[in-house]
Amino acid sequence: MIESLKFHHIGIAVRDLDATATLYEAGGYRRSAVVDDPVQHVRICWLSKDGAPLVELLAPLDDDAPVRNILDKVGVSPYHCCYEADNLEEAVAALKRQKYALVRRPVEAPALRGSRVCFLFNKNIGLIELAEAPATIVE
Repeated sequence: MIESLKFHHIGIAVRDLDATATLYEAGGYRRSAVVDDPVQHVRICWLSKDGAPLVELLAPLDDDAPVRNILDKVGVSPYHCCYEADNLEEAVAALKRQKYALVRRPVEAPALRGSRVCFLFNKNIGLIELAEAPATIVE
């Protein structure tokens, strides 16, 4: 199923958005405005560069942020890969048939201009995010 989805971005769990974004900027990436997502308990910053994958930095807003788990266990680290789906419900159903477990039901994502996103896990892939197309970032 993943092969039929369009890659959108890689999410990286960070402690300090500014410190990490500054290092990417030194490599030619452009930084977006910071967007708070109170539903997912994270602050988000997009990093883009022509010809390179889109990067999403995620820092915890509070103690309930799921990214805290990875930060506490391994520190700053890739957190998930995101794929764009034309039909979120159909994509979730297809992935469930392939042994993906729905971790977080679809919710609106402020950093993607209200497109819905959800998270799924497969022990052989890890955590993936599905974003409802068009998944347009806030710049």
